Amino acid sequence: MSTPLLQVASLGCTLGHRTLFSGLDFVVDRGQWLMLAGSNGSGKSTLLRLLAGLMAPTSGEIHWQGEARIASDPTWHANLLYQGHAAGWKDQLSTAENLAMQAALDLGPAAAEPDSQIIQSALDRVGLARQRRLGLNRLSAGQRRRLGLARLSLTHRPLWLLDEPTTALDTDGQQLFAQLLDDYLTRGGCAVIATHLPFATIREPINLRLGVE
Repeated sequence: MSTPLLQVASLGCTLGHRTLFSGLDFVVDRGQWLMLAGSNGSGKSTLLRLLAGLMAPTSGEIHWQGEARIASDPTWHANLLYQGHAAGWKDQLSTAENLAMQAALDLGPAAAEPDSQIIQSALDRVGLARQRRLGLNRLSAGQRRRLGLARLSLTHRPLWLLDEPTTALDTDGQQLFAQLLDDYLTRGGCAVIATHLPFATIREPINLRLGVE
């Protein structure tokens, strides 16, 4: 049996005097995605941050391809794309400039920066061609989410960690995200996605709900 990409064993997190979750066990392998659900405050965003290495768990381990990972490990960060509520876009840059900057960061220093045609094609795909020269502060919440989808379309990292990626998207945007996810999984990627809005994908998710005793 091959070693799965992502394996979580007995993971727990306590903040202050409150235990958000404990004893979490799950596996997400190539071509699979985990749908993370739960009420507000149940720990969905915290679990994503743990998986992203932005904080350390109280207990348990996170394994990537069979090796234990720890918080702030740069080799671990290079394998994943984390997209939380604060996307890190710069208001003073245009839509295209923001995407080019983020794509270059995602690709890493050893890769060539994406050319303008690649950036334009990604914006076209998500319906932002007309907004490419607009400053970010002129985009609606839904358009900013679409810019996040353009970022996803350019990444080659094997793990997506996404926090409510379809919030503020219209029906077409939600369908576009589902298509991007299906394409990504078909290429062998895996994903953990926190969401309270169901969306239709070809591949059925692994379901995990936090806050359930």
